[in-house]
Amino acid sequence: SFPHRVLRQARFKQPKSFMEAARAGNPVQEEYEISRADMGFEFMLNTLRLTGGFAPNLFGERTGMSINAIDKTLNAAEAKGLLYRDHKIIRPTELGQRFLNDLQQMFLGE
Repeated sequence: SFPHRVLRQARFKQPKSFMEAARAGNPVQEEYEISRADMGFEFMLNTLRLTGGFAPNLFGERTGMSINAIDKTLNAAEAKGLLYRDHKIIRPTELGQRFLNDLQQMFLGE
């Protein structure tokens, strides 16, 4: 991954196929770039796994988008008790950790 850009790669599933492709210099079976429209979700998918949370400014640094782009969803998650946030940190609550998939799904389409 790069600033403001995320590349996803899929490798060969079968060890034999992977080893053959790796020897040939191409262990990647498929590669695609995450669209700008999906960057907010992609960022939240990864950072909500961090129980210690993340600084709000990191969102902009990594996605190139304003945190305001996901503000509505942040408010909804906070109202449900799934997320804690202040000016220094955004992190899942205990409830948010237990229902992490639900919390992450809220950001799908952001």
